Amino acid sequence: MTHIWPGRIFVSCHPMDLGDVRLRVVSYTEGEARAVVVDAVTGKRRREILTVSLHPTARTRTGKPRLTGYAPASEAEAPATLLNAGAAEKDWFDGLPGRQFLIRLPPGLDLLNANDRLHHHQRAQKTRALRQAARFAARGLPSLERVHVIGVFHPHDRRRRDPANWYPSFKALLDGIVDQGVIQDDDHTRLVGPDMRIGEAIAGSRLALHIRDLGTSELGK
Repeated sequence: MTHIWPGRIFVSCHPMDLGDVRLRVVSYTEGEARAVVVDAVTGKRRREILTVSLHPTARTRTGKPRLTGYAPASEAEAPATLLNAGAAEKDWFDGLPGRQFLIRLPPGLDLLNANDRLHHHQRAQKTRALRQAARFAARGLPSLERVHVIGVFHPHDRRRRDPANWYPSFKALLDGIVDQGVIQDDDHTRLVGPDMRIGEAIAGSRLALHIRDLGTSELGK
């Protein structure tokens, strides 16, 4: 079901809900019968939902409004925030030249930590969800020849952390932007990084990729 991806928000179709009941997809593997969701506003009440309840549109094939299930919220039709880095964002590249882009992943995704002891099926499922989320978030980004990437982990509180522990998550995100065609591969000829940093605390925690276009310079040929 290509209309379902991590981070997408769905709103209840029931007329009594008046659009107030919103869910955010946390993880989903294409082809599976269930997706993991949370309340979109609070990030709480984590649970599974049948994917047949997550409709691609708010109307049936005959044009009638749906009365059950959930449909994509209008503001969720666009991918996760994708911006040219500017004054409103910290310049992690410290004024270095080149176009800069910012991909923010939705908060509340299941992240991979190098210290996790997961069954390989669990690890593969989390990896797929992160990769898929990054692929959708990178829509609209131009194709770039060479890039420098800084991966920023925004924790949910201000405790001390080692950002390198989240490398498995950032690797999955890089694979997602390769899938999207932002770069052709994440080998050393096309990618510097990811350099990992800790950002400001954000409710639910999230990852962000700060991308600097290197063009044909600053990277070994």
